[in-house]
Amino acid sequence: MLIEIKNLPESEIEITGEVSAEDFERAYQRTLKDLNAKTNIPGFRPGYIPENILVEKMGDDALLELAAETALTEAYPKIIQDHKIEAIGRPKITITKIAKKNPLGFKAVTAVLPKINLPDYKKIASEIMAKKENIAVEEKEIDDALEYLRQSAKRKAESGKKQPTGDGTEKNALPEFNDDFAKSFGQPDLAGLKNVLQNNILEDKKIKARERKRMEALEKIAAIAGINVPELLIEAEKNKMLQELKSSIENMGLKWPDYLAHIKKTEEELQKDWKNEAEKRTRYAMILREIAAAEKIEPSAAELESFAEKILSQYPETERRKIDKERLKDYAYGITRNEKVFQLLESNQKAKI
Repeated sequence: MLIEIKNLPESEIEITGEVSAEDFERAYQRTLKDLNAKTNIPGFRPGYIPENILVEKMGDDALLELAAETALTEAYPKIIQDHKIEAIGRPKITITKIAKKNPLGFKAVTAVLPKINLPDYKKIASEIMAKKENIAVEEKEIDDALEYLRQSAKRKAESGKKQPTGDGTEKNALPEFNDDFAKSFGQPDLAGLKNVLQNNILEDKKIKARERKRMEALEKIAAIAGINVPELLIEAEKNKMLQELKSSIENMGLKWPDYLAHIKKTEEELQKDWKNEAEKRTRYAMILREIAAAEKIEPSAAELESFAEKILSQYPETERRKIDKERLKDYAYGITRNEKVFQLLESNQKAKI
């Protein structure tokens, strides 16, 4: 197959070429056979219609176009694979030459992942991760956490009921902050509960600080690499964000149309608001993918299996059977691979937090 590839602006390429006359003829005959089996013509059984009768009914041009579609449906994936083209989205294919028992000429324009010239990402990450960040827990944060627990305990204990006060009015009872209160949360005393809350808050702050450094590193690497994110990928990310939000809303027992009515926005308006965030998320994903390829980072089968089992364990048995485990592993692949990349970026210089 004769193929020429030309780079176009905006991360697109143009593929021009020909499908050989032999391959096109084979596609033509397969098209005839498929149509023969599906077409009803009075006086003939499907599958046994003479070729000239079928051609007369369908028309030469229509048959050639269907045969061209068959031929290119088979040829295009092979072209992409043989030439190692990282195509994204559906190609725009134009037929440039078509005739029975002749080569089929075509032109295809498709978006591709842009080439990324990675800077010294290890050095960049090392400098960012090495930044010292003092993290402490304030007394007010512990008090706020205690108050949250107290309000939760009140709602659970009273179940909406109210208790009378001395002046004849009613108010919701609030448990006192004492050792008994702490024991209701599995702690020996109030000091022990405060200590647990302090450690939890501190750990949460450390995780958020690490996440900020990770994002800062990705942003700087991406800025130096000068990535041009294809619009097609941004649109795909916006659609993904929309599905994530829909799922979240429905999991809370709310109806999606009601949510849109409450925020007074359409799906299109939401996605328009998300353009910058979608572009950023896509840019980060491209950097992570490129570093993973450069470092040959791949999650093991055991890691993917473990991740999938951990997620499945969170669902009741009846729901677990409905989940497609292979699709779950595909999701696990991206999460696990990205975590390995971040661990690599952090390995040279542990974050000082």
